[in-house]
Amino acid sequence: MARKKTRSEEYAGGFPPGMEAFENLPDPRDGRAKRHYFGEVLFIALAAMVCGMDDFEDFERFAQMREKWLCERLRLPGGLPSDDTFRRILTALDPERFNQCFIEFSAALSERLGRELVAIDGKTLRGSFQESDKSDALHLISAWAAGSGLTLGQLLVDSKSNEITAVPKLLRQLDVKGCVVSLDALGCQKRIAIAIRHAEADYLLALKGNRAVLHEEVRSLFGDPEALERTRRDGHVVSHSSDFDKGHGRTEERHLTVTDHLGWIDEDERRSWLDLRSVVHLHSVRHLSDGTTTRQERYYLTSLPPDAGLLLRLTRTHWSIENQCHWVMDVVYGEDASRVRMGHAARNLSLLRRLSHNLLKNDTSVRDSIAGKRKRACLCTDTLETFLKLSPPK
Repeated sequence: MARKKTRSEEYAGGFPPGMEAFENLPDPRDGRAKRHYFGEVLFIALAAMVCGMDDFEDFERFAQMREKWLCERLRLPGGLPSDDTFRRILTALDPERFNQCFIEFSAALSERLGRELVAIDGKTLRGSFQESDKSDALHLISAWAAGSGLTLGQLLVDSKSNEITAVPKLLRQLDVKGCVVSLDALGCQKRIAIAIRHAEADYLLALKGNRAVLHEEVRSLFGDPEALERTRRDGHVVSHSSDFDKGHGRTEERHLTVTDHLGWIDEDERRSWLDLRSVVHLHSVRHLSDGTTTRQERYYLTSLPPDAGLLLRLTRTHWSIENQCHWVMDVVYGEDASRVRMGHAARNLSLLRRLSHNLLKNDTSVRDSIAGKRKRACLCTDTLETFLKLSPPK
């Protein structure tokens, strides 16, 4: 005969249908004086976040204004949770375990990623610093599935460490098999290339001055047309592709050249970049409406074959993590403006924002911006239920 759960154990659950990925998340509360189901508190916070509520006081306002709707779907034995309840739980909740559940939940949304680009990049929570010392603001790295527009997971970068050690740790938690993982120059590290290949993915790493010797050698190769022509005559691939873009008061043209000629790289150096297959040069020219013209040269190392058309698309797609994720977090969700900083609250609210964003991006029934979808969810509970994938109450 199964042992009956204690009251404390019972109240540590209570996750509504659809939140099964979070059922093993430990309740951070101690003692027997629990008045609210842990799962219901998290559900209300998520629903409030989807509706445009961004802090603990807003979560309480949402619960009060949607009391009838919540009572039809939840048990709420202690009534509606207060802002202090949301604050206590999200401050104490283990963000590492929360992130593991987030990864599982997001994987179910994305299903198999296929040959998708996964961009990894860092973002500082600028309002999370303590008192007047802004140097201790939290810095997180996140993995962004560019094709589906979903955050797959995120990880805190330890102040005593850096992204070089955090990226392999994040990769070990994700399933990126068959994907292409891209990082900016800070991620152009041999151990990161190895971690990506061990995850059975390909890498596309921006190469800059932090790899000064190799960067200069690659730059010299692509700056010498005669050397590229000799490379082609020697039987190596030298592939070109270009595209043109116009909008927002500017025009931009991009020209990419890639080659699989790597024999000029020191043999030990070449081997240390696991499965390196190609080096890439991207030349961008931007014409602004005021007559200003800017030029930029970028270089990459990749384990992909020398397909210029594919690589041109991938190099451009990488920046969607800035435009479609980080920008949305700051402008739509007000992440940088948030001064929540006690305990684990800043990290857990950051995960709630991305969980909300994933739900809104995953929905295709409503054609609107993320900001527009949040307003629709706030105004119409049927729309909110659609975004949360809820069934009508029995």
